[in-house]
Amino acid sequence: MVNATDVVWEPEIVSGCFMLFRTDVLKALGGFDSRYFLYFEDYDLSLRTHDVARVAYVPAIMIRHYGGGAARKGMRHVRLFATSAFRFFNRFGWKWL
Repeated sequence: MVNATDVVWEPEIVSGCFMLFRTDVLKALGGFDSRYFLYFEDYDLSLRTHDVARVAYVPAIMIRHYGGGAARKGMRHVRLFATSAFRFFNRFGWKWL
């Protein structure tokens, strides 16, 4: 069980609503992959990070996000999501479904 004081080392994949990187690690990774315009770019980066550094999930760190209007919903949203999902699953495998 994970609680606020735990640190989970090497989770398989993490969502990137808030990520911290050492500069050298982010440079080695080349940052976010620009082929993901929206959605799945964080999953891609988290999986690639395992090749060059340790990954940790620290639930005690909390970030509050105000807003949510950056990604308006609609057919364009669905298309962007589907395009990024297809690209991600073709690259890393469909086991993540």
